[in-house]
Amino acid sequence: MTSRVYDNVFVLPAIHARQHYMQPVEDAVPLPVDPLPHHASPMLNLSALCIDRHLGDHADKAAMVWPGSGARPEGRVSYRVLHEEVCRLANALLDQGVQRGDTVAIHMPLMMESIVAVLACIRIGAVHVVLAGVSDVPRLAERLVQCGAAVVVTGHETDSASLKAGLDSALLGAASRCRVQLVLVVAPAGADVPMKPGRDHRYDAVVDWYEPDFPPAVMFSDDPLFVLYPLHRPGREHGVTYTVRQYSRLTRYAMEMLAPQGNEEIPYSLLDMAWNAGQTALVISVLAKGSTITDPGDGLQPPNV
Repeated sequence: MTSRVYDNVFVLPAIHARQHYMQPVEDAVPLPVDPLPHHASPMLNLSALCIDRHLGDHADKAAMVWPGSGARPEGRVSYRVLHEEVCRLANALLDQGVQRGDTVAIHMPLMMESIVAVLACIRIGAVHVVLAGVSDVPRLAERLVQCGAAVVVTGHETDSASLKAGLDSALLGAASRCRVQLVLVVAPAGADVPMKPGRDHRYDAVVDWYEPDFPPAVMFSDDPLFVLYPLHRPGREHGVTYTVRQYSRLTRYAMEMLAPQGNEEIPYSLLDMAWNAGQTALVISVLAKGSTITDPGDGLQPPNV
């Protein structure tokens, strides 16, 4: 395994999690992911639909309005800045060994960096799974094992819990059954965050080194793109894998169902509820139609743009 050093940041490439994502990890020999499945229909990369197509006439329009989150204090993120942040993380993930079909777990609430992580995964053809609403450590450990995540993007803490401490406990409990080799931690500058050497790194210290440009990967209709753990499913939990075609359909349904007039803004509380349930298509649909995701915290109001 080749290591890379950036200034004082030592990063190990993630081990590729080559497995069939609907298959329980221990049940069968892992099946490789075809890097270019030419038998399937090519489809537009959804990250281009969400950000690239808005760069012409609406590059300076607000994509997100935030009361400051994680390592980024800015309250307003334009589509131009969102594009740059997504491309930086896409370059970082690819450079650390994440490839088409590998799984990246997103273990943090709805915030700028978590949305960037979803779009970066889509941009390189990686599979994303949101584990924001999983506070039970054994359940988190089981899901990390079952989805075969190679990388986790997590936060420092929320108002009620320490995300990093919970993740550390889950990874310790999963032990050798877990494939996670890289953890990127979103945290304010100066925050005291426990780090495991060689595995854990501050998000901005790694990602900010990379170029703000990355062409969207060619996607095919049956490429795996998203894993969802349905709520209230009895027995041992297994994630449901959505292909590019199925996820595109989910996004279209979300746009049609929740914004039938085309100009209605989806309430942030509904986006947050969907996110905590592990569903990302609703958030993606807001950006796909060129609207603004607004967190009303601290008195911020939606911008007139």
